Amino acid sequence: MSQGLPRRSVKFEEVPSFAISGFFGGINPNEGSISFFSDKLVPQLGANGQIVLDTVEHEFVANIKMSPLIFKRMAIWMSEHVKRYENMHGEIQIGQQKQKSDSSPPPYYG
Repeated sequence: MSQGLPRRSVKFEEVPSFAISGFFGGINPNEGSISFFSDKLVPQLGANGQIVLDTVEHEFVANIKMSPLIFKRMAIWMSEHVKRYENMHGEIQIGQQKQKSDSSPPPYYG
């Protein structure tokens, strides 16, 4: 009897699905992590009594932890998919987000 790799069984029933607006994350020698969030507009009552939508809350929907190896493999996998998409449909434009200050987002934010 040979000792090969175990067979894989893939099941996608009842897997949660989330629409996300962005993510935070990073990698260190022990683990990589990515936290996904959806933006939620928070209504405020303005000075003249009208509702103002100028506050956005990041509502976190998932926090994924992985080994540095899996983090790198995921980055390569995503990069390959982006390249394939852009070869078929053109470059995905990354717009400039309005910042309240002149500083750019921290390196762990996307």
